[in-house]
Amino acid sequence: MEDKSFVDPNYTPSEYKVPYDVIELPSQGILYPNGKSSVKVEYLTAYDENILTSPNLLNNGKFIDVLLKNKVKELGFDVDELLAGDRIAILLFLRATGLGHEYHQLVIDETGKVVEGVIDLTILTTKKLEITPDNNKEFDFVLPTSNKKIKFRLLTGKDESDIDIMDKENEEKNDGVSTSSSLRLERSIMEIDGVRDKMKISHILKTLNLLDVRKFKKYVTEIEPGIDFNTTARIQGGESVSCFLRLGRSFWNPEI
Repeated sequence: MEDKSFVDPNYTPSEYKVPYDVIELPSQGILYPNGKSSVKVEYLTAYDENILTSPNLLNNGKFIDVLLKNKVKELGFDVDELLAGDRIAILLFLRATGLGHEYHQLVIDETGKVVEGVIDLTILTTKKLEITPDNNKEFDFVLPTSNKKIKFRLLTGKDESDIDIMDKENEEKNDGVSTSSSLRLERSIMEIDGVRDKMKISHILKTLNLLDVRKFKKYVTEIEPGIDFNTTARIQGGESVSCFLRLGRSFWNPEI
């Protein structure tokens, strides 16, 4: 007879295991050490309502990090190291499968009137990484005005979190002026004309022409893998209008 006196506390009968799906990452894993191009993601459950409704997590913005840590399985590295675009793709999957694929937001119809629209989250287009990085997982770009050659990397969830923290600290010291833009440049740009010293790069960035900076940001947006938020919304009468998906507070707390 089988001895059942010792039970593994981590053992879960198969009928009680949370179902999951395999999500293809927009980055295709090209920038990750293990080359992971897809990941197992568990569906939202009743337990996750604790995360989505936790006042402290909602106020400090940490609920996204906690949610990903609970739902992403067998990634092979910390979810904080996921690229921002891959994180968004996973979050959209969780929202569409857990709370419904329809998202309501205000849009502008053809007459210029603001009306309520319904966006189908399942039709959003995936942007894949189509530019090959170098051996350091970095990309090249030449600033059009100064002709400076730079090497840069794409930001991760951890980068975004660190930037938010530093920006809030800087705002208190700078009369409410946000430094998010410059912080993102400093995190992303790894080399300028052969210079890789971060302190020197910081000084060089302060002298860059604004047009160069904006052209660089535009290029990063164009190549960055993730989800294209330019989509369409269905309005009253069944018509569709072009719009841009905005992730408001109702994204995780829609009216059911």
